[in-house]
Amino acid sequence: MAHYDKGRLEIVTWQQIRNDVSKIKPDLAQAIDELNPSSDYFFIKCAYPFGSQVLKNATLMLPSKKDSRLVPLTDASVDPKVKQAISYNLNSNPVSLVLKNSFEIYLPLVDRTIPLNGLMLPGTLFGTFRVLHPAGSYQPKFLWNMTAGARSIFMLPKITEAKKHMKIKRQFDLSVEKPASLMSHWQVFKELSQHPSFPQPWEAEILFFSNKWFEHLDDKAWANFYYHFYRSIWGGTEFLRNQPIWNLISSLILQDYEAKPSAYVCDTTKYLMHVGIGAQPGFSPAVDNLSGPVEGLQKIYREEYEIRHYPPVIMAPARFKIKEKKPSPVYYSLQFPTAIEFGKGSRTRTSLISDLHDIRSLIMRYRTDILSDKYRTLGTPIHELFNLVDFDFFHNNVELHSGMKSSKEMAAGDSRLVSTIDGEKHEVFPDMCSFVKGCIRLSYKKNS
Repeated sequence: MAHYDKGRLEIVTWQQIRNDVSKIKPDLAQAIDELNPSSDYFFIKCAYPFGSQVLKNATLMLPSKKDSRLVPLTDASVDPKVKQAISYNLNSNPVSLVLKNSFEIYLPLVDRTIPLNGLMLPGTLFGTFRVLHPAGSYQPKFLWNMTAGARSIFMLPKITEAKKHMKIKRQFDLSVEKPASLMSHWQVFKELSQHPSFPQPWEAEILFFSNKWFEHLDDKAWANFYYHFYRSIWGGTEFLRNQPIWNLISSLILQDYEAKPSAYVCDTTKYLMHVGIGAQPGFSPAVDNLSGPVEGLQKIYREEYEIRHYPPVIMAPARFKIKEKKPSPVYYSLQFPTAIEFGKGSRTRTSLISDLHDIRSLIMRYRTDILSDKYRTLGTPIHELFNLVDFDFFHNNVELHSGMKSSKEMAAGDSRLVSTIDGEKHEVFPDMCSFVKGCIRLSYKKNS
C-alpha cells in the first residue's frame, strides 16, 4: 500500500464559516460581524489527516484539486485564486486559526525534534507577525515544519518487539520498520492512521485568512478586528520580552554557584523553569484525541500488537497550566530532550543519573536564591514558580544519589500514567521504559 496524505480544501465566505468560528473564538466572530464583510473577504478552509506535513521546510502544503494529495503552495496545480490570496507570508502559513483538533510547529533536527509552541489547539491564532508590521518585521521564513496533530508523540511502554511489530505491519500494510527511538513512533502512528481499517477517523481543520483581510491596517473601522491579532501576539511573546532579565538573573546565580555545572545541565535547568511557568511545553499522557487518534492507536496496540502488562499510554506535548487551579503534572525526560537552546558545550554529557543529580542541585540553588528575593523577583512568574511547583526526579537506579525517586513511584502521583482514554486502568507502570529513565515531573505543590 502506498501511504500518502490526502486532505480537503474549500474557499469559504464569512457567512459559511461564521458558526464554526463563533464556537471557539466568539469575540473575534463578533468583531467580524461588525464589519459585515462582502464575499471578497474569503477564507481557505483546509482539513488534514493525522501526521500530514502542513508546513514542509516552512512552505505551506495544500490539498491539490486533482486528487487531494498535498502539494506546495507554489505548485502549478494550485488554484491561482488560492495562491494569490494566501502567499503573502513568503509562501509559508498565512494568518491561521485552528478550528478542530491540533497542529504542532516544530524544528526538525537530525536526532530529535523541538516542539516550538507545543500543541496549537482550537481557537489558536498564529502567522500574524509579518502581515501586521510588514515594514519592520524581523520574522524569518526559517526552517520549521508543521504537522496535523502532534509530531512529538510516542507510546510510553516499549513497542519494539520484532514479531509483534511485524504482525501489525502485515495487517496494516506498513512500510516502516519497528521504531528505533521514541521520535520514530510518530511515523508508525501516521501510517496506521491512514489505513482503511484503522478504527478512528481523525483530521485537523484550519482556517487561512486571505490577504484582503489585511488591507485596512490604518482604518479605524477595522481597529477592533485587528485588536484580536495584536492581543494574540502580545500574549504569545510575554515570555520572550522578559527572557533577557531571566538570562541575567540566571547568570548572576551561576556566577556564585560553586558547583560549576556543565552547559548541558544549565541549559536543561533553564528550560525546565520555562516549562514550569507554562512558557514552553513538556509532555503528559494524552487524555483525549486532540493530539491525534489516540484512542484508535491504543486499541490497535492493545488488541493487535497485544501489548502486555502495561497500558498503551501515549505521551504528547502539553503545557503546565500554572495559572489554573491544581493543574495536571507535566514531564521532561533527558532521553527525549526538547529544550530550544543548547549552547556550545551542551553535547558534553556525563552519566544520565549524574546529569539528573546536577540538574536537581541547580534547581535547588535557583529556588534558594529566588525565594530569598535577593534579585527583587517578588511578584514575577519566576518567583511564583518556586512557591507553586514541585520538581521530582525519577530514575530506575536511585541507589547512588539522594533526592532521587524510583521510576516505579511515578504513577502514584498521576493516575493518567496507568489509564487509557476508554477508562481501562492498570496497576503496573512501565518503569523500565526509556522516557522515565532520567525524568523530571513538574506538579502543583499540595499545600499551595
